[in-house]
Parts: sequence; C-alpha cells; structure tokens
Amino acid sequence: MKILRIIYDWPPPWSGLAPHPYEITVAQTKLGHKIDVFCGRWPNSGDVQEPEGAKVHSIIREPIPGSLTLTSSILLLFRYISWRKHNEVDIIHAHGHFGIWIFLYRIILRKFFPWVKELKTPLVAHFHNTAKGRWVKLKEKNKITNPISEFFVFPMEVLANKLAIKAAAANVFVSEENKKEAIEYYGVEEKMCFVVEPGINTELFVAVGEEEKEKSRRDLSLDMYDKVIVSHGFIVKRKNNHLIVEALKYLPENYTLLLSGPGEEGYIDEIDEIIKKGNLKERVMKTGYTPYNEAPIVYQVGDIFVLPSEWEGMPKAVLESLACGVPTLVSGFKFSEEVPGVYYLENHDPKHIAERILDIVEKKEYVDFNILRERYSWEQRAKELEKVYEFAKKHYL
Repeated sequence: MKILRIIYDWPPPWSGLAPHPYEITVAQTKLGHKIDVFCGRWPNSGDVQEPEGAKVHSIIREPIPGSLTLTSSILLLFRYISWRKHNEVDIIHAHGHFGIWIFLYRIILRKFFPWVKELKTPLVAHFHNTAKGRWVKLKEKNKITNPISEFFVFPMEVLANKLAIKAAAANVFVSEENKKEAIEYYGVEEKMCFVVEPGINTELFVAVGEEEKEKSRRDLSLDMYDKVIVSHGFIVKRKNNHLIVEALKYLPENYTLLLSGPGEEGYIDEIDEIIKKGNLKERVMKTGYTPYNEAPIVYQVGDIFVLPSEWEGMPKAVLESLACGVPTLVSGFKFSEEVPGVYYLENHDPKHIAERILDIVEKKEYVDFNILRERYSWEQRAKELEKVYEFAKKHYL
C-alpha cells in the first residue's frame, strides 16, 4: 500500500509529537508499505530522519508562533496539489491541523467536482487532541492569557478539526476521551471513529538492572539513595511542571527532581523563581533538550515519573516511563483500560502531589512493563491502523 502521511512535527528535533509519526512510519514500512511524508521543518534543524521505505518532503515551518494556518499550511496545499498530479497513493493519513487547506480543497472538490481523480483516494484524519476540548478546559481554568491564542489560534484549530472530520472517511483518536470530545463538540458519527493509542519503541525503552541504574545515576551526579522524580518532555504551563517543584517542599530532603526537556522561556523563568524562593536549587536538576535515543536513561534513573497536566491527548512520555519499569503519577487523561503502574492525581495541590509521590515511591509500586510491551508496541499500532484504512476504503464516497 502507498500511504501519504501529512504531519507538522518530524525529527529532528525529537521533541513534541515528532517521535509518534516517525515510529508509526517505521512500523508501517516493516509491514511492506511505501510512505511519503509531508512535514514542517526548519532549514538548519539537521539531517532529516528518513526510514527505509519512506520519502520525506519538507515544508518551511511557521515563521511566527501561531501563524501555521496562514503560512506553512498554505505552502503545503500548493506543494500537495503539484505532487499529486504525478503521484498516486492508496491512503492519505493526515495528523492534526497542518492539512487544514487540503481538507477544505477536498470538500470543495467533493461538492462541485465529485468525479475528479483526487477524490478516489480516501483520507484518514488523526487527532492527537481536539482543539475545542483543549480550549474549553483552558478557559474553565482561566489558563488562556494570550489574546492571539484566544481569538485566532484556537478558532483556526477548531476550524481545521471540523474540516478534517468533514473531509475524512475515518477518524483516528489517541484516547477515548478525545473521541468523546469530537462527538460532543463536532458532531462526528461514532461509527467513523477509531481509538488507536500511541505506542512505544520496545527495543529502545526498556527496564534496566540496579547496576546499570547506579552507573547512570553516577553519570548524572545522583546518589543511589536519592529518590528521583522524573519530569520529561516539553515544559509548558499546561503541564504544571512548577507544581512538582513546589511539591518538593513537602518531601524528604533526599527527594530530587530531574526536569528534562526544552520549555517556554517565560515559564522556565517562573520555575527558576520558585526554585530560588524555596531554596531548592540543590534538589532540582535541569537537563534541557534530550535526544530521543538518550531519553530512556532519563526514565531509568527515576523512581517515579510525574505529569500533573491540565490536559493531554495520550502522552508518549508516560508509556516510555512505564516501559522502563518506572511508575507514573499523572492527570489530564486516562487510559482506555487499566495499566499497572499508572496512578491518577485527584487534584493539583502541591501537598497532595507530594503525598502521592511519597506513597508510591515508598511502597515501590509494581509496574508490569511486559504488558506495556505487548499492548503498546508500534507494530501493534500499525496493525490497528490497517483496519482503519480498510474501513476508509470501504465506506468512502
């Protein structure tokens, strides 16, 4: 099968959503598919990662934050139309709102020129979150402080979601909650919806023994007697990383926070101020951006992974931590089924977070990483997408 993948984030860098489309592409090529990828990239971001069996076509990324739909997405539309004149595919798999104008283009064609060749290929829309769901949750908690986000970015993303659903032959959601939001806010038919949760690279993210864990800790100037709280990923306000810092005040002195990942400049400054005021400098370690192939070490040195987020689609960092044998304390999403080693926060009070961390770490709660490897491998996810593609082909037009 020939698949066209449309996705804004693609490595390098390996931050944000980038590992997801890369790993599922690798898994699909192993099934024998040929894949073309249209993605957003900066000119000097390094050599593009191009798996065997895949061809990557890059579009310049948005020059100003929030301008994606008026810049890169328009360039994508023209590049797409030109490319499709000479290239046939069996499935178009579009992630997120990068393809907003392609969705509109296909809707217009279906209304006025339903016989054209372009429409013989079904489109599958992939939602890693719903813009309306995010918008509502942030407004409820008064977390939207940027008027550009309030009056332009979110409305355009909501429009992109609606157009995607209208243009798609099938819709993929990363969680049951995302699917329910789409049904509630966009009126999508449930029979057109499929939940395919993210996967994990089961060869890269693995649990290690005490000897290797101790060596990795020494490399990071950590002691084996330290209790290490891990927070890995892009550091943004909605993830409430600052609450973990504040929780340290209620934890014993041997509890240390390892903050790994790049972040929003203003928010990093806010976290630094909390560290300074709380005299917590010796108990917080920040590593900055961590390459994907080194990320397992971040989890492996930890005793617990904490993500007190306002909302999430289905965060890959939680799966990666569990695969490394480290329990997780999280909020902002829920797995569709019970996963050993996952614990949910009841609220975001720092003292409550500290109490839950202490309870989980001291009890040395069990993590069944073998179940994770069986249920959440990318190979398994690729097979689930095969069923979605078959549905799209049968029920298209």
